This record gives sequence, structure tokens and C-alpha cells, in this order.
Amino acid sequence: MSRWFRSEEMEYISLIVNEDAAHDCLADLGRLGVIQFTDLNPDLTPFQRRYVSYVKRCDELERKLRFFANACDSFNLSLHPAGDVDEFLDQQMQAAATGGKSESGAALLESLENELEGYETQLKELNSYSEKLTTEYNEKVELQEVLEKARRFFMTDAPRLAVSELTTGGGQTGNDRTDNLLESEGGPSGRDMDMRFSSITGVVSTEEKVRFERMIFRATRGNCYVRFAPIKQPITDPENGNLVEKCVFIVFYKSMSIEQKLKNICDAFGAHRYSLPDMDDAPAVDRMLTENAQELVDSRTVLLKNQDTRFRLCQMLAQHCERWTWIVLREKAIYHSLNMFKADVSGMLRGEGWVIADAVETCRDCVNRAHANMDMAMPSLVDQVPKPWPTPPTHFTTNKFTYGYQEFVNTYGIPRYREANPALFTAATFPFLFGVMYGDIGHGLFLLAGGLYMLWNEKKNDKEKLSEMAAGMHAGRYMITMMGFFAVYAGFM
Repeated sequence: MSRWFRSEEMEYISLIVNEDAAHDCLADLGRLGVIQFTDLNPDLTPFQRRYVSYVKRCDELERKLRFFANACDSFNLSLHPAGDVDEFLDQQMQAAATGGKSESGAALLESLENELEGYETQLKELNSYSEKLTTEYNEKVELQEVLEKARRFFMTDAPRLAVSELTTGGGQTGNDRTDNLLESEGGPSGRDMDMRFSSITGVVSTEEKVRFERMIFRATRGNCYVRFAPIKQPITDPENGNLVEKCVFIVFYKSMSIEQKLKNICDAFGAHRYSLPDMDDAPAVDRMLTENAQELVDSRTVLLKNQDTRFRLCQMLAQHCERWTWIVLREKAIYHSLNMFKADVSGMLRGEGWVIADAVETCRDCVNRAHANMDMAMPSLVDQVPKPWPTPPTHFTTNKFTYGYQEFVNTYGIPRYREANPALFTAATFPFLFGVMYGDIGHGLFLLAGGLYMLWNEKKNDKEKLSEMAAGMHAGRYMITMMGFFAVYAGFM
């Protein structure tokens, strides 16, 4: 608690490391978490830095990993947790992915790029095939529905309309009767030829049905006859995978100018038009229905096979995606820190930063160990230098119990260097004052039970991937437990 009352003493050091060993040096220093580097290249833009190409490669790898995560989300697959961050940092970064061979730096990025590039290419090809197969399958489904609905219309509604027309036209003059008798003796009548209507059939979204019908009526001045029939099964949109309700339409018209208008309206509303055979030729319609039904079965089989392949690939990606993400984030952080270093002499980099006074020797050992592993002839240097400004940064050493209270106090403000830490007093007073304010045995027991439950599952939750709210409650599990305890205590009092 005495160390928590005051922030840690800080020292300003200078590091001179070999360029080839710089990555391993910063990787080991990053595991310690006791150093904060200062930027020695303030005049350079981010695109003029020495390791900007490596940062861009990490950004590209992050984009690919987001693409994999979105693909897994489309199949409702949760990413497999990579375990605890501290355990991950202590392991060899790429031991599992390369069969036990340890890699770092540029070699690690290159191997990861090649691996992810192959998976991305494979997944993109499968997605492209899936979109194409879904489009073809939807066209066959829509054609099947159009054929069935159009045949039903011509078999049921068309004769009824013809009978209605004959009934309404019953009052004819003598000359009309004479003309009909003459026409019945030979060849088709001129009226029969005049009453033959052309038609356009297709499928349109149910949401656009009313606007589609209104537009047709206004564009043709009511010189069209439109019928709709809903499709019972929703159709999958190949672009986003959402289910869309659609309906079949058939439009009867007379003029050729109206035909062009109708085609333009269909294109504007995204309606799919289909050409049908002569509905009076029943054998041709039946043959077309049978052939399309067989093609529909074959197309569905291929589509399901494609979806199964994509699902198995996403299952494999879900197991490694989070671990790959941690690797990329670590490499990106290392190269961001290396961009703060300055090249003084050939092959050497110099960096400066604040480090906890008690950890100076540990940092020196890490740098020397990294150079020894690389068999570098040129020695490294870690030395204390005069402080560039009078106020060092503030650092408090916390544990699982004090972390929640320190974060709570930091939301209001961070104490200055070596200033008294209010979090120490908050840990004692805040739960007690909350209990005085709450003062309820029943509700306090619920709060206490919730805190004890989180303490019981502490190790399990440390390795789980929690949501933002659950992670916040897990970080403050000791605070919640103490708040529940004092609430019960104040309730008894």
C-alpha cells in the first residue's frame, strides 16, 4: 500500500541498440510494461518514418482479419478466445502457427502475410461463387414461380374475363350480327386480331409493389391491366444475404410504345423480367416447368455445397483469428515505437524514454539478452541521461484489488508525479459510504452474491472474451463485493 500511496520514481534513459536486434529488444521491453518512449523525430510526418512500411503491412493484415471476422459473423460463429494476454506475450509469438519454429520481425510478418493472403483469396473466391450461384438459383426460383402463376392465371382468370366480356357485349345491332356470321364462315375476324394483347411477366419486390403499380398506371394512362401474385417463400439477396419478399406480376398492354415504357419502369424498380412461351401451348409450358425444376434441384445442390465449404473454412478461421489479431497488434505496437527511434550511426538506433527507477537494471538485462541471442558484435548501451523536463509521467503499480479503484479515480483526473494517490483513500471510504447510502440487507445480499460469483469465476473470466460491460464489471469485481458487504453491514446497523 505504501507504493500505491505515491507514484513510482522515474528515470530518463537512453538506449542504443543494433538495428537488427531492435525488434527483439522492444518485444522484451514491451512484456515488462515499465518504459515510455519519447519521440526523437518530431519533425517527421508519419509517412516519413523509418518503419512506416511495416506499419502499413500491419494495417493491411488487420483489414484481412476484420474481413475474416465479418465472414464468421455471417455464419454466427464466435471467435475462439486466444487465452490470457500475459500468457500470450510470454510464449513464442509464432510457435503454434509454424510448427514450433520461432520467428520475429520481418520474417514473422512475411509468413503471416502469405498465410492470410491464401485464406483471403480462397474466401473471396467462395464468396464470389456463392453470389453467382445464389443469383442463378434465385432466377430459377423466380422463373418457376412466374410459370406457375402465369399458367394459373390463364387457366382460371382469363376464361372468366372472356365470359364477362361476352356478357357485357350482349346488346348488338343487326349489322353486328351479320358481320359476326360472315366472319364465322371463314378465317379469324378483325376484332379477334385487334383484341390480342401482349404481356410482360416478371418479379418485383413486395415493398415496391404499390409504387410499381402506381408508376405503370401513370406512365400508360391506365391503358394496362396488371395482376400480382405473392411468392410464399422469401428469396435470398445475393449481395447481403437478407431474405426479401417478392411477388410475380403480369402486365397486359396493346401498344408498342407502352412496351418500351414498361421495360424502363421494370429496370428502374429492379424488377426481373422473364420471357414465357405461348400459354395456349400446354405441352411446351409443362416441358419448360419440368426442365426448370430439374435445373433448380441441381443449382440448389451446388449452392449448398458452396455454403458448406465456406462454413468449414470460417470455422477454421474462427479458431485462429483472435490469436492472429494479437500478433498483428503486437507487431504494430513494436514498429510504432521503433518509429520514435533515431538513426545516429550506420546500423545503430537510439531511443530515449522514461522508465521506473527500480526496473532500470531489468531493462538493461533485456537489451543485452536480445543482442546476445542475435550474436551481435557491437555492444548495446542503456544509460541514464539528464531529464529533458522537470515533470516525469505518473505511474502507479496496481494489482487485481487496487486496479478497479485506480481506474475509478483516473476518470476524474490522474495525480501528478509523486503526488498523494486519492485511490488509496477511495478504496476504504467509497464502499463504506455506498453501504451507508444503500443500507438494505436484501438488495445488498444480491450485490454481495454477484461480486462473490465474479470472484469465484475470476480465472475463467480472465481468459474469456467479454463484452464491454462485462469486462468493466469484471475489472471492478472486488469493488462490487465490498460495496455489497458494506450495504448488508449498514442494513444490519
